[in-house]
Amino acid sequence: MTQLIDPSDIHSAADIWNGFIYQGKVALFHVLKLISEKDNIENLHVQLDSLEDFAIVRYDENDNIIPISLHQVKALKCNLYSTYDKAFTKLEQRKAQYPCEDNAYFHLANQNEKDLTEIETLHPNLKLYIYSGNPYCNIKDIQSLILEEVKSCLIKLNKNEFIGNHDYIFYLSCVLEEIITSQILAIHACNHSRDGLLINEGAYHFTIPLNNFKDKIACNFEDLLFDKVFYFKRLRLDINTYYQEFCLEFEDDLVEIQKEKLSDYLIYINSLTETEFENLIQKITPHKEIKYSDLDEYKRYTVNDDDFKIAFLYTLCEIRDSNLTDSKVGWKDGEKKVYYPSTINEPDAEINKKKLCRNIIETASSKLIEVPFNSDFLITSHCQVDSIEETAGKIISITSGDVHNKITTWKNVALINREQAKLKLNDNDN
Repeated sequence: MTQLIDPSDIHSAADIWNGFIYQGKVALFHVLKLISEKDNIENLHVQLDSLEDFAIVRYDENDNIIPISLHQVKALKCNLYSTYDKAFTKLEQRKAQYPCEDNAYFHLANQNEKDLTEIETLHPNLKLYIYSGNPYCNIKDIQSLILEEVKSCLIKLNKNEFIGNHDYIFYLSCVLEEIITSQILAIHACNHSRDGLLINEGAYHFTIPLNNFKDKIACNFEDLLFDKVFYFKRLRLDINTYYQEFCLEFEDDLVEIQKEKLSDYLIYINSLTETEFENLIQKITPHKEIKYSDLDEYKRYTVNDDDFKIAFLYTLCEIRDSNLTDSKVGWKDGEKKVYYPSTINEPDAEINKKKLCRNIIETASSKLIEVPFNSDFLITSHCQVDSIEETAGKIISITSGDVHNKITTWKNVALINREQAKLKLNDNDN
């Protein structure tokens, strides 16, 4: 059998993380549209980060992959045509190289200065993808469109009784999005080899049948497990979404080396097991107990987007690469003092400091969390204190030896704001 397309000739972008969450959401939206609108999806698959950012493909009688449609996705806030001109041309070249049975679609996250007719006249071998009448959809709106398309699929599959159940619609969208996210992570996990496949070969062959999505939509509510494993996946997806939003919000402010640095950190975070991931999130959030076994805990006891972006991600951007031998995230200064980033995003006001430090001590005592890598300093966005223990004061009665040991390890830990940490760690080199 002669393979029609050689995957070794295709460069996979699966090891480039900036934008992959938005791409995944766009891919899910298109998959749902196909399920709700097409009479037959039996032989259709979605392929991620191979022929294009994503593609709809089918298999012929010889198990060759045949492209149906190619989709390039750009999660940029810039509206200048010149920013996208080369990408438009690249998609047209891809279509010529890998002819598809439908078309090649370009997905814009923001309205372009040129309208649809102008762009398609300049690039006649592609189509701008249309969302609710618009040739663009920003990252803030894609989720609501996904929810509406989930409803359309439920109607198509005669499950109208769930249309008004907003929690169920949201849960189901999370389950469906996890199919996409897990696939992207699986492709990246092969980063340079998985089952004997190079990353570009893995991305080419690891396609997802559209029936996998359809089966989830058609299943009984009781068959969907909303347990700690589900909420771990949801939290991981949220963390990646916060990263995507951060990159978009600060697109004009970040230089290339900062973008690459953030991408490397995200790859590391996504490589962690559930236990390692939970430990990391707890360590960077020492002022709040992290729990997510059910929906109530998830809403109350996980990291919010502003804290993760403004405190944690911005710190990773502003401070040089980690130089700790035992950690991918953290720093040591010239005096051998250890610094660790946090999601602490409190103002540097006296009224906040005591409450914040008490929360840290109380969390340490209830969760028995270790001081992150024996830190001397936790880096915050603004707040600064010389000693967590002294600022908190005597607030608990220590009766357990384990608690006593954990609390005493915090006694010399200080909070340092990001600007001061930069002075001590960057050596004028960002």
